[in-house]
Amino acid sequence: MNKVKTAIRIAELAGLSLTVARVFNADEKAQKDAFLKPNVKNLEELANNTQTAILQNKTLSTLEDTDNERDEAVKTLGTLVNAYSIIPIESKKALALPLKEIFEKYAKAQITAVNYNAESTLIGSLLEDFAAPSLAENVSGLDGITEALAEIRSKQDAFSKANDDFVKASKSKADSASSFKKPILSLFNDKIIPYLNTMRIVENADCADFANSVEGEIERANETVSKRNSKK
Repeated sequence: MNKVKTAIRIAELAGLSLTVARVFNADEKAQKDAFLKPNVKNLEELANNTQTAILQNKTLSTLEDTDNERDEAVKTLGTLVNAYSIIPIESKKALALPLKEIFEKYAKAQITAVNYNAESTLIGSLLEDFAAPSLAENVSGLDGITEALAEIRSKQDAFSKANDDFVKASKSKADSASSFKKPILSLFNDKIIPYLNTMRIVENADCADFANSVEGEIERANETVSKRNSKK
């Protein structure tokens, strides 16, 4: 049985580990082995921690993307309000000036530059100000303003969801995904694989099916690595 190639990606390694753990947990004979049981359990725990870390990395990326999107939505509103405030049509300009005054308050507060929580608060306040009954005619009388406000609300909702997902992932994550690669590879290459090769030599029947399954999974994983390297 060959060892796991060190060039394997961390997500692939986590997937391989969980597959091996599932096979082991379904093999009653292999579970009798006093050496394999704690090592496979450790392998499964490391793989689960790896996936949690990967999830947090993904949620952080999504959080940053949704923050950028709500920033752009706010800037679009500002662009519209400013354009209407200088347009050479007095009726439109008159409708825009009160809206510009409100938006400038938030621009001075650096609404798109403050931290995530502060920006969420400011966006909520901005939407409330623009929803004031006294400004209903101003908002409806300028093409695009209603849509721009709706876009801000939509992007803020998307950010709130992404933030909730990020907080949830953060609670169960302590290390980066890459930090788990070395100990997982060590479990495979220095303990589990050498042990299974030895059990084959001594013809331990309890480990035979598990060893065959592990070998097949490792071959598939190593083949993926080899194909990727050949393309490079």
